[in-house]
Amino acid sequence: MPLPAIISALAVIYCCALIGGRVAGLFHVPRVTGYLLAGLLVGPSFTHLCGLPQLITPVALNHLRLISDVALGLILLNIGGQCRTEHLKRWKQRILWFACGEIGLTFTLVSLFIFVLNQFVMHTTLPGFSLWQTSLAFALLLGVIAIATAPAATLMVVREYEADGPVTHTALTLVGLNNIVSILAFIVVCHWLLQPDEGAGAMLWQMLGPLLIGSLIGFIVSVWAQRLETPNEQKLLLLGAVFSVTAVGRVLGISPLLAALMLGVVLANSSPRWHQLVESLRQIDYPLYVAFFVIAGANLHLETLRHLGLLGIAYVLARTLGKFFGARLGARLGRFSANRGFCTGFTLLAQAGVAIGLAANLAQKWPEGGHLLQSVVLGSVVLFELIGPLAIRFGLVRAGEVPILSLLEKRAPQGAIEGLHNVVEHFRSSLGIPAGHQLRDPGDILVKHIMRRNVETILNSTPFNELLHLIAHSRYDRFPVVDVDNHFVGMINYTEIRNLLFEPALANLVVASDLAGERHIAMHPDQTLRDALDVLDKYRYISYFPVIDPEQPQLLLGILSQNDLLATFRRASRA
Repeated sequence: MPLPAIISALAVIYCCALIGGRVAGLFHVPRVTGYLLAGLLVGPSFTHLCGLPQLITPVALNHLRLISDVALGLILLNIGGQCRTEHLKRWKQRILWFACGEIGLTFTLVSLFIFVLNQFVMHTTLPGFSLWQTSLAFALLLGVIAIATAPAATLMVVREYEADGPVTHTALTLVGLNNIVSILAFIVVCHWLLQPDEGAGAMLWQMLGPLLIGSLIGFIVSVWAQRLETPNEQKLLLLGAVFSVTAVGRVLGISPLLAALMLGVVLANSSPRWHQLVESLRQIDYPLYVAFFVIAGANLHLETLRHLGLLGIAYVLARTLGKFFGARLGARLGRFSANRGFCTGFTLLAQAGVAIGLAANLAQKWPEGGHLLQSVVLGSVVLFELIGPLAIRFGLVRAGEVPILSLLEKRAPQGAIEGLHNVVEHFRSSLGIPAGHQLRDPGDILVKHIMRRNVETILNSTPFNELLHLIAHSRYDRFPVVDVDNHFVGMINYTEIRNLLFEPALANLVVASDLAGERHIAMHPDQTLRDALDVLDKYRYISYFPVIDPEQPQLLLGILSQNDLLATFRRASRA
C-alpha cells in the first residue's frame, strides 16, 4: 500500500479522535467512547452501510495493525503491573476468592445459557459432532471467552477520571487475572475439544511458553533498567521490551498478549524502578492508546449485529449477569464490602481486544464452528465496547473514587472568537507589540471537588500487629481510624508507629485508637483551595488530610492529598 495512504489514514485517525473526545466531553461520557465512535463512523463498516466514501480503508487498517499490537502490549504491561505482591499480600487469598467468584459465575452462566439454548431450542449440529457435543463445544468455548475483560478501556477510563482507591485497584487486578485465566482456559478447552490427538506437550508449550518468554524478558529489563538514568532511556527500554515479546510470541506461535501481561507482572515485582518506568511511559503512551481505540472502532463490524441471533443475545445477557453478580459473589467470598462488589461488577463489563484475538484464533483452528462463534463475539464486542466505558465510569463514580472536578465538562479555555483574537494578539506581540492574558483563579475551587470520597479506613480496635501488616503493603503514610459506627476517630501516621517499634513489649497492648491523633487537622468540604493551600503550608509534613463535615465532626467524608491539590493548581496555571 502506498505510504501516503497510510499517513492520510493516521491523519484522519487523530483528527477524528480530537473531535470525538471533545464531543464525548460535551455529553459527559468517557473519551474512550468518543474515540470508538469516531473510529466507527469513519471505518469501512459504517461508510459502506451508508454509501459514504471510505476515509480509512480495510487495507489501511491491516497495515496499521502494528500500532494496535504495540498499544495493546503496553496496556497489558500496565495491567500486569497491577498484580504486585504488595497488593496480593495485603489482600492475601481474599482477592483470589474474589476472582474465583466473579470468573466462576461468569463462566457458569454463559456456558449454561449457551448449552441449554442450542440443545433444546436451536438444535445446531456441526460435521463430526453430535447435537450434545456441538452444544458442549459452543458452551465451553464461549464460556472461557466471556471471562476476558477489556484492559484498554478499563485503564483509559481510570486515567481519564484520575480514579484512585480500593475499587480501582481491585478492578485493575481482576482485569489482569481475568485475561490470564481466559487465555489459559481457552488453550485447554481448544486442546481437549478440537485437537485431542496432539500431545500434552503442545498444550503445555502454548500455556507456559508466553509465561516463560514474558518472565525472561521482564527479568532482563529489570536488570537493564538499573543502569539507566534518564526517562528517555527508560521509555526506549520499555518500548523495546513490548516489541520483543510481541515479535517472539508471533514467531513462536504463542500468545503475545499473555507474554505482555507476564512481562508487566515480573517487572512490577522485580524492578526497584517500576514506578519510574511507568511514569516515564505515561509521557508518551497516550497517543498510541488513542490510535488504538480509533482503529478498534474502525474495525467494529456493524453487520455482525444482524448475525447475533439467539446465541448472541444469550451470550450478552449471561455475561452481563455473570460479571455483575459474580463480582458481588466474589466480594462476599473474599470478605470484601458489598459496595465494593457492587461497584467492581460495573468495571468488568467491557470486552474487546483479548476476546477478539481468541475468537479469531478459534475461527482459524475450527472453521466449521469457529466462524459462527466469532460472529457472536464480534457482534457482542460492538455492544460491550460502547456500553463498557460508561459502566466503568459509573462504577468508579459510584465508589466515590473519582474527584468531582474530573467529572465536570472540560471546556476549552477560550471560545472560537476569543481564541482567534488571542492568536492575532500573540502574533502582534511577536512583532514587538506586547499582549497580555489572564487566567482564571483556581483558588475558588472547593475541596469537595477534588477530594477522594472512597477511603480505606482502619477499625479502632485493630491490634498493632495486624495494623502493621495492613500498612506494610500500602502506599499511603497516613491512615484514618473509625469506630464500629464508622465515626471518625483520628489519623495514624508513621511517626507513632515508628516510635512504638522501639517498645516491642507494648505492641500486644496497643490498638489502632491508641495511635490515632491529629483529629483537629482536617479540611472542610466547602473550603476553597486557597484556604486549603494555607493549611498545607502550615502542616507541610502532612501528605493526606481528612475531610470532615463541620456540622458533624464525627463524619469522615473523604481524603484530600497534597498531590491532588497541587496538581489542580498546575493544570489551571497551564490553561
